[in-house]
Amino acid sequence: MKKILIIPIALLTLLSCNEILEITPEDKLSEVDVWNDPALTRAFINAIYEQAFEQGLYRDTQIGHATDELHSIKGAVFYYIIQRGELTPDNVTGLNQQLNSWSLSYSLIREINLFFDKIEEAPFDDATKSVMKGEMKFINAWLYANLIWRYGGVPIITDLFGLDDEDYSVTRDSYDDCMAFVVSELNDAINALPDQRTGGELGLVSADAARALKARVLLYAASPLNNPGNDRARWQAASDAAEELIDTRYSLHDDYQQTFLGHNSEVIFARYFTQANSHALSLQVGRNGDNGWGSDSPTQNLVDDYEMINGELPLDESGNVNPASGYDPLNPYADRDPRFYASILHDGAMWMGRETETFEDGLDSRTGPIASWNGSMSGYYLKKYVQEEIPPVGSSVAATTPWIMFRYAEILLNYAEAQFELGNEDPARQYLNMVRNRTGVEMPEVTASGEDLRKAIQHERRIELVFEGHRYFDVRRWKIADVTEPRDLMGIMIVKQEDGSKTYEPELLIQRSWDDRLYLLPVPQAEIDRSKGSLTQNPGY
Repeated sequence: MKKILIIPIALLTLLSCNEILEITPEDKLSEVDVWNDPALTRAFINAIYEQAFEQGLYRDTQIGHATDELHSIKGAVFYYIIQRGELTPDNVTGLNQQLNSWSLSYSLIREINLFFDKIEEAPFDDATKSVMKGEMKFINAWLYANLIWRYGGVPIITDLFGLDDEDYSVTRDSYDDCMAFVVSELNDAINALPDQRTGGELGLVSADAARALKARVLLYAASPLNNPGNDRARWQAASDAAEELIDTRYSLHDDYQQTFLGHNSEVIFARYFTQANSHALSLQVGRNGDNGWGSDSPTQNLVDDYEMINGELPLDESGNVNPASGYDPLNPYADRDPRFYASILHDGAMWMGRETETFEDGLDSRTGPIASWNGSMSGYYLKKYVQEEIPPVGSSVAATTPWIMFRYAEILLNYAEAQFELGNEDPARQYLNMVRNRTGVEMPEVTASGEDLRKAIQHERRIELVFEGHRYFDVRRWKIADVTEPRDLMGIMIVKQEDGSKTYEPELLIQRSWDDRLYLLPVPQAEIDRSKGSLTQNPGY
């Protein structure tokens, strides 16, 4: 009897990767059909792409909600069990799959193992099969990397055994063994894939995407959380991996804001969208005065960390005005790092032909006349990723902003950090300042050394990579979360006086707390129960 491989139509017809495939499969396909037809095999792979690569633009997938970057009263509220220190093995399943990725990842890993079980016997040319195998090696590495960033060491499963099988008794491999496996998969992908994808293949993984992921996983592996003995060989491996992409095919884009609105010279790998496969970002994060939902609101914590144009922070560590900064509390948005204006809509910012009004009773406030229940709770709106020409409602054009997973600025900052930790401060400053000096940003060069230089590198990642999903992992791998994460989440209350002047008062959004167990997520209790105790829990849970 023929085996039947059931692949939902919704998955097979999702035309990720820029609609490179156009087929109309039946709802049930024989296994022979799938592995004998390159188009159907491609559909199988595309379905895995669609699930494996996050859509970090949506409010319920933005990991920034689990940090001090973003606030929402809507779909992302489940992230606040982390903010308030309430995370447990039982309620971790309430987190979105982009953070609690255990179940989704292992279901996809099983599909990848099925692919490798069948692909060698597929009757099509070796060149096609080689590229397909490279793609699946990358996705496998991506899934395992994301698992170990969240949970530490996890089970490495390379056969068709599934976590839903009745006889489920697997154990966790060590972090180091998982890292070695991920790097091996990435090396195989690099050898099998073209350096870049262009044209109709844009959005498919490439050797450079694998190099970028390798640079990130090796940087994380070298960091204090995973390298308590500060093994210099790990930092050297991270440096070498980042260096492979420096001065090759990429450059910093000359407009920071536009960098995130389409493909450009800085993008190494992204998930792309089309009018037929779009997203609702403009609606979700739009100002409520334009009938947007006002979700994903940047916080005052983040705003306070944008430097003044002279390179000084506006406030000192005690929260007082830094006298060297030139900061004026009655004009708080003047003379800031240009990336602030490119990333955040603040009160008075021009957008869609009018000023943003987040002052009390303003058009975009929660006491305003239009959809006030959708107003930003923090007093700020997201600008990064948002296309000004697409209003929240009433447009016949859908938003297609790509979700960029790897870009050149990250590689430069990875290299700067690794060089610093190797004791090479001159190249660390050089590559840090390359990012700060990019056209349109042009912030003063960092001249610090020692611990101050380390802090400058960490601060630059906070600002340059804001809302890109890095902050959650950065503060953990650096082991500074016990300092950054207990700070309460703050917004701003703005009151406009009769004479037109305004007052600005920080306002509490969420009281946060921290416990060191939160450096890792708990393994879902249901998975431990299903394993009959062969899976062990992370410390503190």
